[in-house]
Amino acid sequence: MNSLSYEQYKILHSEIVMYCQIIEGDLKWIYSFMHTGNVDETRESLNKHTLGQIVRKLKELDNSDGNPSISSSDYNFLSQMTEKRNYWCHQCYRDFLYTDNWIYSQDYARICSKLERDHDKLKNVFETVEKLKIKMKR
Repeated sequence: MNSLSYEQYKILHSEIVMYCQIIEGDLKWIYSFMHTGNVDETRESLNKHTLGQIVRKLKELDNSDGNPSISSSDYNFLSQMTEKRNYWCHQCYRDFLYTDNWIYSQDYARICSKLERDHDKLKNVFETVEKLKIKMKR
């Protein structure tokens, strides 16, 4: 079974956490650009909102005019993103590090496969959300 080296694992893991943080921040900006009123004040008011809360608020606002900027399937993924982020931040290492000879284990190989899939999907979402934020800022 072919797995990532541990160095590769740590890089992809770190990038997943980065993507999640930036996506969350960008969604708050997108909401602020869509919302009527002062953009900076609106953005400031969102500081304590969780990712799940901001996705729900943004979806409601985005769909309010019947012409959403973000697709329904993308909102579905964004809602699931909280679960993914929590897994990668709080659980993933425990799923293989306690296994004997973990670097060669099926547990590690399985987690590496999941890591690569989630990394690639989150990278695409990160790029899409970033483009939307830049477009809306104009």
